[in-house]
Amino acid sequence: MLHLVAGLTKNPRLEPLMDGTVKPRNIDLEFVVTSPPELFFRNLKYDEFDMFEMSIAEYLMTRERRKEARWQWSALPVFPAKAFIWLDLFVNTNAGIHRLDDLKGKRVGVPDYVMTAALWFRIFLKELCGIKPREIFWHIGRVEQFSHTTLLGLDETSSPGVSMNWLNEEQTFDVMLDRGELDAAYGFLPRHDPKILKFGGLDRYGGTQVEGNPRLHRLFSDGGREIIREYYQRTKVLPASHMIVVQDRILKQHPWVALELYTAFGKAKKIAYDRGGKRNPAYLLFQGDDDRCQAAVFGEDPYPFGIRENKKMLEILFRNSREDGLTQKLARVEDIFYHTTLDT
Repeated sequence: MLHLVAGLTKNPRLEPLMDGTVKPRNIDLEFVVTSPPELFFRNLKYDEFDMFEMSIAEYLMTRERRKEARWQWSALPVFPAKAFIWLDLFVNTNAGIHRLDDLKGKRVGVPDYVMTAALWFRIFLKELCGIKPREIFWHIGRVEQFSHTTLLGLDETSSPGVSMNWLNEEQTFDVMLDRGELDAAYGFLPRHDPKILKFGGLDRYGGTQVEGNPRLHRLFSDGGREIIREYYQRTKVLPASHMIVVQDRILKQHPWVALELYTAFGKAKKIAYDRGGKRNPAYLLFQGDDDRCQAAVFGEDPYPFGIRENKKMLEILFRNSREDGLTQKLARVEDIFYHTTLDT
């Protein structure tokens, strides 16, 4: 029995794997559960897990920046989470922002410039509004010591003309928005169980009252449903943010592990869909929606795994990662995913 330590996030599609309902053959999994920003920070800083969930955009960057024993990983085409966090974008009421295309020339806060959700945010701005990254003044919420952008070296090699400013330890997005020092920002409201966190300096909240605050409001009153529907109708793509990654040292000794884990994640997702019917957090893209209406727009499986079902989505990410200066070369599927998973 092969023992693997797995770093994952709290995700209803992963619960059947973590609670033991699904057991991969000949693999004993020990789980460490934390928040996405902390998990990805630990992956980049300490590289401590055998198998783990990882930001897609940040993984692409590690492929070009890995040295010696650092970041020697291969990906599996398992995509358990969507890049929807930016849909909770707050704006200052006096900033004149009523639609997405009003963000041109504005001061916008993102937790980290390199995070996959921020990359998708920029993709939507480019493809739906014609706004380029250099046409926004970007502010990064994580202080430099906890910033994934810093760990990946983009602070020194950022795209020409792109403005990136790190907040200091005394600054937070909510306070800056409330004071009018930022025009828009997302990712600052507490959303993770503090009991599972080891680091407190990643996404910080200054305590500003948000609900009912006349100086702040959410840009998307519908939670982002319409803009996701519009993008899907144009591209047939739902933006994924995370994927599963395995240490190369494991796959070199046990190449069968890749497909066994891929199969186990697929079984876990199906069971999660069936638990309590499809009107549950594992299946619905937006809580409270009707599962039949969702399926009519987005198809029966809102979280498809495998290369074939996600090829176009990956190509969009690969192309924009290079255009935004996160990566220098255009990534290829065969270089990103472990070879035994390419026919999935």
